Amino acid sequence: MTELMVTPYAPYRDGIANYAVQEVAAARAAGRDMEVLSPLPSAAQHHLRLGSALGMGRLIRVARGYDRVVLQLYPELLFGACRGRRERLAVWGLLRVLCSVTKVELRVHEIEYDEPAGDPQARRLGHAALSAAAAVTVHTEPEQQRLTEAFDLAPGTVTLVDHGSNFARRTETTREDARASLGVPADAFVFLSIGFVQRHKGFDRGVRALDRLDDPDGRARIYVVGDIRIDHPDLLDYREELDSLCRRVDGAEFRPGYVSDEEFDRWLVAADCLVLPYREIWSSSVIERAGIYDVPVIATDVGGLAAQAPAGSRVVADDDALAAAMAEVAGLTLGAEAARDAADVPREQAAIQRLIRERADDGGRAPLQADRLHHTPRASTDSARPGIPQVKRLIARVTAWQVEPVAGHLDEVIDRLRTDLRRLDERIGDLEAHHDRND
Repeated sequence: MTELMVTPYAPYRDGIANYAVQEVAAARAAGRDMEVLSPLPSAAQHHLRLGSALGMGRLIRVARGYDRVVLQLYPELLFGACRGRRERLAVWGLLRVLCSVTKVELRVHEIEYDEPAGDPQARRLGHAALSAAAAVTVHTEPEQQRLTEAFDLAPGTVTLVDHGSNFARRTETTREDARASLGVPADAFVFLSIGFVQRHKGFDRGVRALDRLDDPDGRARIYVVGDIRIDHPDLLDYREELDSLCRRVDGAEFRPGYVSDEEFDRWLVAADCLVLPYREIWSSSVIERAGIYDVPVIATDVGGLAAQAPAGSRVVADDDALAAAMAEVAGLTLGAEAARDAADVPREQAAIQRLIRERADDGGRAPLQADRLHHTPRASTDSARPGIPQVKRLIARVTAWQVEPVAGHLDEVIDRLRTDLRRLDERIGDLEAHHDRND
């Protein structure tokens, strides 16, 4: 039986490509005859531009020559070159045809839920395509449930496949040797955030959390390791912001640059704790690789991470919980400012004014709420009305060149203001303590 895997492939720098390389290697080692078709230049045997109705039509012709096709599915692979809603709907229809000409497994890494939620026709066509596949697989139960509900699929249509079943060790080095080779202090407590640098990965959140720890000996460090995948303005801006933030926070270090598979694993061996403060994700190959080396994990509760994280992991809901978890695993405490309960700060204007009067009456001082400052919110593209999410996404893309530079600049200003407010509050506290001692 001859199989075809449709996927990005090495040497393309992509998490799905890396994932596919390991699956193909395992299949061939087991004696299966598997070929690879990539939509991008790579080491695959076949290449075909996908992402449009034309590309899907060509894939159907190719697939007829194989007994089984595995499609590593994500939005760009299906729709990346589509020119509008009609072509996206055509791709859904052609995906159903593909599933009728041979056995097709749709390995869903990511899918856009705005489309089926806001477009009944896309929901129907997506339902038909997914229902026609020989198998629809995901990595976690939350993904399984959400995909089933989004496309109104019959129970059992979406099944689970172990994310890390084909992952293997790439290094046998010791922690001591790994740290020496990477220039990491032998006695440091090392937090690690590693992978492609993108805003939704939230690596900045881990750096800010480190800045909130009370670490008088300076033993705790966080290393952010990786680089942007392509030279896109948004990615370049975020990399610059991340680099600037790491330079301002003691104990933080940004190591930009592409990391080989072996070096990636050396970083995992060198780490005391993996920090994955993602803002958005479906599932994570990094968590799977951490499990190979029994590295403790702190991750945010997004996508399927809570289900995917190994036993003993700390899954956190927000930045406060992230900082608290990092303090706990490092055997530290939160700084005085960070330890204050933000829930005690009122949000209503009348309550805030009352608190100010109470503090003034008893001679107290209201703390400077640096951690109440948040990044600039981006407009949501969600809508229950058919077609509206697509219009919103189009508007967002058209206006991004104007909006994002301003929003990014505001985010950087807020970062600096938070740092200045924390330092100012600490300085005021020191002066007050000095005044009390001298009274």
